[in-house]
Amino acid sequence: MNLDFFVVMSNLVSLFSLIAVGYLAVRSGVLSPSASASFSALLMKVTLPCTIFISLAQKEYNPAFINDSIIIIIAGLVGYTAMLYLSRYLAVALKVPENCRGVWAFLCAFNNSGFMGFPIALALLGAEGLALSVVMNISYNMTVYTLGAFEISRDNPNHNAEKIDMKGIIFSGINIALVLSLIFYFGRIHIPEYIATPLNYLSGITTPLSMVIIGMALSRSHGLEVFRNIHVWTCTLMRLIVYPVAFCLLLRVLPLGSNPMVSATYIVIMAMPGASVTAVLCEMYHGNIDFAAKVMFLQNLLCIITIPLVCMLIS
Repeated sequence: MNLDFFVVMSNLVSLFSLIAVGYLAVRSGVLSPSASASFSALLMKVTLPCTIFISLAQKEYNPAFINDSIIIIIAGLVGYTAMLYLSRYLAVALKVPENCRGVWAFLCAFNNSGFMGFPIALALLGAEGLALSVVMNISYNMTVYTLGAFEISRDNPNHNAEKIDMKGIIFSGINIALVLSLIFYFGRIHIPEYIATPLNYLSGITTPLSMVIIGMALSRSHGLEVFRNIHVWTCTLMRLIVYPVAFCLLLRVLPLGSNPMVSATYIVIMAMPGASVTAVLCEMYHGNIDFAAKVMFLQNLLCIITIPLVCMLIS
């Protein structure tokens, strides 16, 4: 696999420009910091479900693709769950402050698998890599909005008294869209153009909206404090280097089936920085959004270097 550094850099720089829009909008007074809550609700309840549904429901059916899909979904479920629970114990061992441990573990385990992972998978691995990354996103959605949401809520001092609405999470728009997309894909149900067109329009809003929300969250950070916080660095190290390299070494011994593209896609996605929905979930479940903003800033900054380096290990 030939790594095109310019393509990778171009994707990352584009995302940074959208983050800057949100940051400057708040800093200049164009938007109130409290507006991020409304934007987050729009993202979680409208545009993101549309993205999840349309990305798979419109894919051309391919029977040979089913086996690889099952493998990468199971591997994703195992990988995300293992990283989250391991990170929870590491947060205690590394003496991460109690009001940051949930977000610390979350940002170690969950990555920007869709908004950043999809274009990079396409650039590095082609159409097959993109399709596999979309399918792997199923396992991401199944864990990030359930186990991940609960983990972030642990940073709330009242999390024991304020129980997570598991019914609301399970039957959220995100998971309903996921189930419907699978029904449409495997049932080979055609989506009429007059329905597909507005869904694609809404889907197109998801990436810029999520990046703007991150920028709004970053506007709350305190400059050099990002680089002075040791826990921000340990979380970044785990997400960008330790876990991706560990998976790369593991899959050289135990590859995911006979198709090498499955393992390659898995590693590329695992090399992405922290999940862009972190700020959204922090808003919804009262997580430590200030700490999350600092970690996301550093991870998005350093991933410009670490993603190409990790991807080179696949060659």
